[in-house]
Amino acid sequence: MIVRVCGIFFFLCMVSAGCDLFQTRDPQPPNQAASTFKPPDTPEILLDNFVSAVEEHNVTNYMRCFVDTASSSMQFVFSPSAGYESIFLNWKLEDEQRYFQNLGDPSGAVPVLSISDFQELNRTSSSSEMTMNYFLFYPHRRADVSQQVKGFMHLYALLDSRQQWVINRWEDTKTTSDSTWSYLKAHF
Repeated sequence: MIVRVCGIFFFLCMVSAGCDLFQTRDPQPPNQAASTFKPPDTPEILLDNFVSAVEEHNVTNYMRCFVDTASSSMQFVFSPSAGYESIFLNWKLEDEQRYFQNLGDPSGAVPVLSISDFQELNRTSSSSEMTMNYFLFYPHRRADVSQQVKGFMHLYALLDSRQQWVINRWEDTKTTSDSTWSYLKAHF
């Protein structure tokens, strides 16, 4: 009986001492920013997801934009701009992911990927070709590599077995004397 009375007395002391034992807490902020990835049920949403993934440096969402052999019989192909062909001979999705991870978190500024002169060619119910000029600014930490690249991008997209649009081929072309995306990938 004495043990029970002591237990109740101890409990009442703890509650009355204001230890906030039964108070609710404010929720902690998430570790990562909310994802802007939308189910890519059109080629346009796929392109929006691609741009957002680059600007947010979200590796998971970036990789979700490309064909996966688990959902399609197609393989991812990257065709680089002139001068980089030998570096990309056996380029696979794992290489694409490694490059994007190696860019690292943006340093001191926000990445920007601008698309212009967008055209969709040869769209069918299960495939699409998209062409566009691009300008990419990515504030990485390597002083010996340009943070700005631009060129012409030709993307081939298809509808995979999950009924989601994914990029299965990416052709990069130089349009000016500036560096292209191939240059950036080659250095990372």
